Amino acid sequence: MKIRREGLINRDWALFQGKRLSSAELYYSLAYHLLRLGLGCLFVYAGVTKLLDPKAFAHAIAQFDLLPETVLPLVAVGLPALEVVAGVGLIFEVRGSLSAISVLLAVFLLVLGYAVWLDLDIDCGCFTVAELSARTSVKQAFFRDLTLAAVMVFLFWRRRVHPPASKSLKATQISIKGETDNV
Repeated sequence: MKIRREGLINRDWALFQGKRLSSAELYYSLAYHLLRLGLGCLFVYAGVTKLLDPKAFAHAIAQFDLLPETVLPLVAVGLPALEVVAGVGLIFEVRGSLSAISVLLAVFLLVLGYAVWLDLDIDCGCFTVAELSARTSVKQAFFRDLTLAAVMVFLFWRRRVHPPASKSLKATQISIKGETDNV
């Protein structure tokens, strides 16, 4: 009997093949999966909360005074929808989702950097309506996004060093008990 392997934890398949991994390799792998899932869930959460109240998010976007009012409703719905799709893609390791999230994060950093540069006393509108009323500092949001950018660098590095099996071992078949049946 053979098992065709294409799954979420592709690069950790060596554990099931009886290969020994170093403890550092195990920690890097665990960190990769936890950070990937955490970042994906964070983007899904942020997108869904903005989609629940697009009017409040449009108001938060308008405070930056970067977009004309005519496109605010489109951005207030489109941007959170893109966050949700990219976040779900990252959770399930869909190709391109990590790049999409990194582009979104770069845009967020540019906008927040602009607000910090001008010393604007506004809400970032990053997560929820409760955050809007809390008047969270734009500087705090900027530094939070820098931390997320560091996570992105780690995820890209990890994928570069250990590419997913779907890229490097596409449609690999592993025999169990020495049988040679094809699936």
